[in-house]
Amino acid sequence: MSRNLFAFVLTLTICGFLAGETRAAPGSLIPPRQGPIGEAYIVQANDSLTKIADKYYGNPQQYPDIVEATNTRATEDNSFASIDNPNLIRVGQKLWVPPQQGAGLFTIGETTFETVAIEKLGIQSVVPAVWPPAEGDDPLFKNAWRAGPFSFVNFTTTPGNDAQSGVARLLGVNKEDLAGELLGGQLSERQVGDRPWTIYIRAERGITGVAAATVQEKVIYQISLFAASSQQETILQTMLDNFEIIDPAAAQQTITITAPAAGAVLTNPFELRGATSQYPFRGRLIYRVLDTEGNQVGRSPFEVVGRLGNPSNFALAATYRVSTGGPGTVEVAEVSASDGTIIAIDSVAVELAAGPEGYLIIIDDPLPFASVSSPVQIRGKTQIKPAGGTLNYRIVDAAGQQISSGFFQASGPIGEVNLFDGFAEFTTLRDGPGRVEVFDVDEDGSIVSLSTANVWLTATP
Repeated sequence: MSRNLFAFVLTLTICGFLAGETRAAPGSLIPPRQGPIGEAYIVQANDSLTKIADKYYGNPQQYPDIVEATNTRATEDNSFASIDNPNLIRVGQKLWVPPQQGAGLFTIGETTFETVAIEKLGIQSVVPAVWPPAEGDDPLFKNAWRAGPFSFVNFTTTPGNDAQSGVARLLGVNKEDLAGELLGGQLSERQVGDRPWTIYIRAERGITGVAAATVQEKVIYQISLFAASSQQETILQTMLDNFEIIDPAAAQQTITITAPAAGAVLTNPFELRGATSQYPFRGRLIYRVLDTEGNQVGRSPFEVVGRLGNPSNFALAATYRVSTGGPGTVEVAEVSASDGTIIAIDSVAVELAAGPEGYLIIIDDPLPFASVSSPVQIRGKTQIKPAGGTLNYRIVDAAGQQISSGFFQASGPIGEVNLFDGFAEFTTLRDGPGRVEVFDVDEDGSIVSLSTANVWLTATP
């Protein structure tokens, strides 16, 4: 699976399945409502509307549905005759019988839609009723419906406050590329009710790909659509018309710092560990260390471990620099790449130590973001000899679950650089992101020095 939610459409585009362009005017409306889908029926001897309704629906009182559908058809097709009196129909008369309309079902043009609520994302919209939910365990497509390779819709969210950035992420391109001609489509803004949408459309050979995004309360809500061009505008506009955010808090980003604990006396470097409820926009957060006067004494961006559409976790050795010890604050935040505003933040009050009481551990292998299989070689060096000459290691997966742990011996004189080198076995059922950690602990089990490498874990044969 590629790094973005719209990769399915983009891949087909690159491969040449799509070759031309259609332009959707900003604010364009869906076509006028036409007769609903269903089937024609020729009136037989002894028929009545109640008998026909009972035959098709099991309820004779639903005959008004047939009257309405037939009268609508009669305005477009003279083979139908309007029904002025439901008690008077004649043998040979052509009626239009719409399908049974259940809760959440309605028809526009030739497409019947059903209402879908996606509680995880806190939204509700509609999808074509004949498109079944996508199967599989890929978190990117937990909220997708498809009917073959050319009929597909997916709903996703991501932290942020810029709809164009959300569209660019769906397409797997830079935001600046949306306004150019390289992608072969058109970017537009569309107001639907009181909600603005940013939409990118590309269509060729009768197939259209759409990426749409809107923002509310620092959440980007995204729709990926791939449909026949003859249906695309009706499907898109109907989904936007019926799009509702029913639980704004469901998809909002939260950050939780689990280490250091409140009131902890920090060494330098110190263990910074925690999790997010949503995978950050580009998989990146930033930490800051502030002294008692609010001066920034430590700061750095860092990568998290996780999957798009799922929570993420992080662990790293954070640093700061102060001349005198005292109270301080550690913050972890997600910052908008578009304007620098804070999307989410967590903080913890600590005590900053003046001296570098910790020591450095450096992982030389595996390199960051390397693909590793079991057993993986873990080697590197420490600034000084660890207590007892022993280091701990562990490997965690994208969910933060520990899948391997153990010990390495560090070799070298006391007070000088020591080396460590060993192999660690792990078991994972699927390829995905993970993290290798090497750390030292004190007598009470607290981590005093830590080094991490975010890697790509390959499944165990």
